[in-house]
Amino acid sequence: MVPLYENFKDQNVEKKTIRILSRTLIGDDGRVYACSDNDFFSFESNGSIAWSVHMNFKCNTDLAPVYSGLNQMLVLAENRILRVNFPRNGTKSEPELFFDPGETILGFAVSISSSSVYITVKNHGLYAYNMLRQQLWIAEPKTERFGYRLGCRKDYDNCTFDSPPVIDSCEGSIYISNNEEELYSLSLRGTYYQWIQDFSLVDRFFTVTPGNNGLVYVVFPRKSLVYALDSFSGDILWQKTVGPLAETSGSNPVIDSNSWVSIGSLDGTLYSFSRIGELYKIPKNAQTDSMIQIEPVLDCSGYAVYVSQTKLQGKIDRVIENYTYVSAKKPETAVFSLVVPETRSIHWSQSYSDQIEGLSLDEDLQHFVLDERIVLAFVAASNSGNPFRCRSKHEKLTSSCSFAEPEHLDIYIGNERVIIWFILLEFVIMIIFAALVRFCFIFWKKKKLQGRPFSAFLDKRRLLHRKRREIDRTISKLQNESPADEFTVDQIGELVQERENLKRKLSSTYSLGRDIEASKSKSKDYVLPLYGGGSRSFSFRNRENESVTIFQTPNDESSSEESHRDQQYSDDEHDEDNLDRKQKGKLLAHSEGSSNDGDDDESCGIASGRKRNIYLKKRSLSLTTKIND
Repeated sequence: MVPLYENFKDQNVEKKTIRILSRTLIGDDGRVYACSDNDFFSFESNGSIAWSVHMNFKCNTDLAPVYSGLNQMLVLAENRILRVNFPRNGTKSEPELFFDPGETILGFAVSISSSSVYITVKNHGLYAYNMLRQQLWIAEPKTERFGYRLGCRKDYDNCTFDSPPVIDSCEGSIYISNNEEELYSLSLRGTYYQWIQDFSLVDRFFTVTPGNNGLVYVVFPRKSLVYALDSFSGDILWQKTVGPLAETSGSNPVIDSNSWVSIGSLDGTLYSFSRIGELYKIPKNAQTDSMIQIEPVLDCSGYAVYVSQTKLQGKIDRVIENYTYVSAKKPETAVFSLVVPETRSIHWSQSYSDQIEGLSLDEDLQHFVLDERIVLAFVAASNSGNPFRCRSKHEKLTSSCSFAEPEHLDIYIGNERVIIWFILLEFVIMIIFAALVRFCFIFWKKKKLQGRPFSAFLDKRRLLHRKRREIDRTISKLQNESPADEFTVDQIGELVQERENLKRKLSSTYSLGRDIEASKSKSKDYVLPLYGGGSRSFSFRNRENESVTIFQTPNDESSSEESHRDQQYSDDEHDEDNLDRKQKGKLLAHSEGSSNDGDDDESCGIASGRKRNIYLKKRSLSLTTKIND
């Protein structure tokens, strides 16, 4: 890295006051946070020191401070993690020890959403702690599932994590690699391995950057390759080749709120890729004597990036065994630009020499070595030439996470209409099958099927249907051919009664549905005919509440014929329940008829023959009309 400010002797500043700042963090408040030696600094955007806190341990300048929420920062110092609290009402508090494993800490990350800290300890594993310093879990690269080993395929015994963890806030995942070039995706909630991707065939050294947009980007700086992986499955979606990259720094890309990933190259070009891999080069034709050796910085809006391009006196590129080596001469100027990758537009650009006065930074920064990374951080914090409105980290994260919604995938390649009709057909078949099962369950519970063969039930049912058809034909024949005399009316009434009895059997005991209780059938649908000895009356009531009533004068011959016909039909019946019901009905009719014989004889004696014949003819015509209906 080339310092921009070197003439400290001319400024009468002693060498012992020159300090090296760590990697910086730009907060939502526009301040720049960094540490140096045993001090933690908060700088204003112009470079002046807002406040500082002394620490008992020397900080690690290779890692930037991490914001942990609630006005707190976590800093790595001498393999310990310290928690620095922001001053309140001008009162400073001493940093407190958060984690001390007694071993080498490779890096750590903070998830504000889960209020957890994830720490990689060399040769031990990945530790998860909450903000109360309580251990949640420990993860190792060696894992087994259902008896099969996952990861560490080359050297299972000596396999360890060897990279800092990075967090995908949208997916709730942790990405970390082991010493066998395998990339792991773990859940924030526990030691659940979502996927493992092996990059040992590509290169040994790579960096991982979560896109917070449904993708995770893996950069191989020595091979100048950029891979885009699906953050849910770990599948490689696309890979692109860029210009030569710096190994030690500058190989980490930056992702804006429009889901464009940008990475600077040593050929002086900013390579920007869309989410689907579309490439933009900014500028299209870069100067051959320039290079970008540090990663871009996202502006406060999240839509643009600040880029530092160094112009040199000369540069030589050499390719040896698929590796590109760049040799550069003395730098002349640094050009800082504000670029919108989506539109390839440059909104602001400014050149600076190696003198700090041109940067308009405060004198407090004179005590620190200012390289391009430090200067670029202050340029971005001051929003130089930025026309966009600043947004909080939560707003920028919400915007980028909107790209992480899964897209609709066509699982079936065939005709969708055919598939829909097939699904509907399956649904109809399922309904029919369910109805059939229910029917069989109800049907086999019938009393007539208990302990009897099914063929006997069907034979009886066919016999009843045949008898009903014979009765229907007989009734039609009597109505059309026979005169409307007293005997015909009496015969039709008996046939109607017998037909109703057959219908009752076919709809209850010999039906294909459930049995209907005889008591309910009697009370709801029919009235049992009453027999009165010398004179009788029949009353029938069907389901439509229609009624037919037949009055008949005493006739001994008709009574004997009726008894004989009843006996004949009773001999044909094999239904025990129906026989009991019929016998009970006859007993009831006989008891009522015997008590009214005297009254019937007296009424018959009073009525004259002529009036009786007219009355019978009228009733016969009424009966015929209602039966036809």
